[in-house]
Amino acid sequence: MAKKIDKSTIEAIKQLLQQYNVKEDGRIVIDLKNHLMTEYDETGISDLMGIRGTISDERAKEWMKDIEEMRESW
Repeated sequence: MAKKIDKSTIEAIKQLLQQYNVKEDGRIVIDLKNHLMTEYDETGISDLMGIRGTISDERAKEWMKDIEEMRESW
């Protein structure tokens, strides 16, 4: 479940992550259990289109819209 973080906490986290060269506008996933940090990969429509033949162009666009909406609410 995603939770909003206050600005001062975000700034402190960004400062701590500078040593890992995380982009200022980047997205990451932190796995506290396994002590791992992974950059969040932005998937574009071209990636979805790579599986062309499996899904229609229309369905790929619907998936992209769904993904963007989920990311906004994240």
